[in-house]
Amino acid sequence: MVAVSWVAAMVACLGYGVGSVLQSVGARRTAHVSGVTGVALILVQLPYMLGLAADALAFVANLVALRELPLFLVQSILTASVGVTAVIAAVRGSRLTWKDWVSLGVLGVGLVLLSIAAQPDNAIRVSEMSGWVILASSLLPVLVGAVALRLADRPSALVLALGSGLAFTGVAVAARGVSADPIGVGMLTDPLLWTIVLQGLIGMVFYALALQRGAVTSVTAITFVVEMVVPSVIGLLLFGDTVDSGLELYAGLGFALAIGGTIALMRFAE
Repeated sequence: MVAVSWVAAMVACLGYGVGSVLQSVGARRTAHVSGVTGVALILVQLPYMLGLAADALAFVANLVALRELPLFLVQSILTASVGVTAVIAAVRGSRLTWKDWVSLGVLGVGLVLLSIAAQPDNAIRVSEMSGWVILASSLLPVLVGAVALRLADRPSALVLALGSGLAFTGVAVAARGVSADPIGVGMLTDPLLWTIVLQGLIGMVFYALALQRGAVTSVTAITFVVEMVVPSVIGLLLFGDTVDSGLELYAGLGFALAIGGTIALMRFAE
C-alpha cells in the first residue's frame, strides 16, 4: 500500500500543477470584475472548471497518499506542483531564466532527501475535542481573507494566497486525521470531514480571487509554502509523523531546500 500512496502523491502533484494553470486562464478572462460577481464569473469559465476537475482528482489522490505517508512528505511533494505550474506556463510562452531552472532543481533535491528520511506510517487518531478545534480554526483564513479584500490588487493577491494556504492547511490536517478512522456512515458527524468541506471551499474562493489579482506562480508558491510548513509541524506534533532514526539531518536539509526552491520560484511571473 505504501507504493500506492507514493503514486497517489505524484498524481496529486501533477494534478494541482495543471489545475493552477487552467484556473489562471479562467480567472484572467474575468480580471475586470471583482468581488462575489467576479468569483461567480470565474467559476463558470471552462478552463477554470477543468482546473477544478484536475484539483478534484489531485485531492482524491492526496487523501490516498495521506493514509500511509506523513504530512511533511506529502505536503512537500505537493509544493513540486509549483514547478509543474512554472514549466507549463513557460511552454505557454512565459520565460524561465537559468535561476528558475536552478530553483526547480533545488526543489527536486529537497524532495528526494525528504523521501529518503520520511518514515511511512498510519496517522494516529485524534480526540473529538481536537477535531472540533481543527474545525474552529476555519475562522483564521476567513479573517485573513477579509483583510485582503480591502487591499490593492498585488498586496491583495499575496494576502489572499496566504488565506488560501491557511484554509488548505486545515484541509490537509483534517485529511490526515480522517485517514486514521474507518470509512463509514459515522464519518458524517466527524468535524474533520466538515473541516475538509468548509476550508476547502474557503481556500478555493480565496485562491480564485488571488489568481484574478496576481501572477499564477507567485500565488501558487505562497499558498503551497504555507501548506507545506504549517501542516508539517502539526503532523509531527499531533499525528505522530516521524523521520527515520539518524536521518533527521536529511529531513531538515530536504525541507529547507524544498521551501527555498519554492520561494525562489515566486520571482517568476506569468
